[in-house]
Amino acid sequence: MNTIHSKLLFGLALLASVTVGSCKKDSLNEKKTDLTITYQVPETLEAPKVSNITVSFTEVNSKINTQKQFNGDEPIQVSLPEGSYEVTFTSDISYTQDGKQVNSKLRGRQGGVILLGENAAVNLKLFLYDENANFVIKELYFTGSVTPEGKQYNGDKYYVIYNNSADTLYADGLMIAQITFLTTTRRDYTPDIMNEAVTVSDIAMIPGTGKQYPVAPGKQVVIADNGINHLEYNSNSIDLTSADFEMELLSSINIDNPQVTNMIPVTASFTTHNRGFKGFILAKIDKGIETFKADNYYTYKYFTTKEMSGNGYKIENKYILDAVNLSVADSFEWITTSPALDMGWTHCGTTSSDANRYGKSVRRKVISKDGDREILKDTNNSSVDFDAEVVPSLKK
Repeated sequence: MNTIHSKLLFGLALLASVTVGSCKKDSLNEKKTDLTITYQVPETLEAPKVSNITVSFTEVNSKINTQKQFNGDEPIQVSLPEGSYEVTFTSDISYTQDGKQVNSKLRGRQGGVILLGENAAVNLKLFLYDENANFVIKELYFTGSVTPEGKQYNGDKYYVIYNNSADTLYADGLMIAQITFLTTTRRDYTPDIMNEAVTVSDIAMIPGTGKQYPVAPGKQVVIADNGINHLEYNSNSIDLTSADFEMELLSSINIDNPQVTNMIPVTASFTTHNRGFKGFILAKIDKGIETFKADNYYTYKYFTTKEMSGNGYKIENKYILDAVNLSVADSFEWITTSPALDMGWTHCGTTSSDANRYGKSVRRKVISKDGDREILKDTNNSSVDFDAEVVPSLKK
């Protein structure tokens, strides 16, 4: 028994040593590939400087993740086991814009990177990434159109809200509002609340229960004045039957399309200034409509030849997601928001009654792409963020 027992123990020990040796040998013989990463920053950026790079390599089959850091000046080179990888890139970037330095983030991703053999190379196309990106106003078609006979045509204006982030957002409860004060007439309004809030007069809200209207990254919401095919009445107009929502307008021009969801009219009706003397804000409040109206309705005063007064609603700056000031060159006097929200203005037309403004819109610029998703320019300066006097994107 002792002899048999001794032989059995010896055999097990020999098997264990062979197994361990085999594992060590397999580990030593694991094939690796030397991978070089190059990258492209958006071409529109002036004097870009990339720093604090983190590159992540995830092997698709084993799920093993490897992260490496680089300072921006050194080559990005790693040695990885052969396999199929997903590569993601994040970094800081500084660049010059309008003579000022801007600090932002870069991201990039490429899947299906096959590492096989001694060497491989990957070139990543990077895009600007704003960790605080949210909904922005992409386009404002506020001018309306004219008929072939030269008459003004009402009810075909629209507003485009865009998800400029990399995450799905919900449009439920978003407010779009027209600013009360004119950019073409500067007055000393009291109380002066401009550093804390924006005074608005025309307000409409997207309905919803909270997560009823998801908007994927790079997708948009179209709000029409009247969501109908205006081409049936004016060949110079636009077909807005594909709009997501429609406004409540003055009864004389309001046409309800039951196929297009109605906005909630926070104020009685939405009347857009078609010369663009009033800006717009996009906001999301944390209270019900009636509570908001009760808490934020106020009276302001100003002086012309005598003391005057007016009424409006104030929306605190902390609730405002985006702001766009509008004006015209020959009449501009001031910005009607805090410069922290918008320090510039955009336009359709160059004079106060420019007939060339009809049938034109203002549209936010594209500065980068993440695959098919466009990244829109949002520096809180409408003078540089928007293309002025462009053909409306919904016009066929």
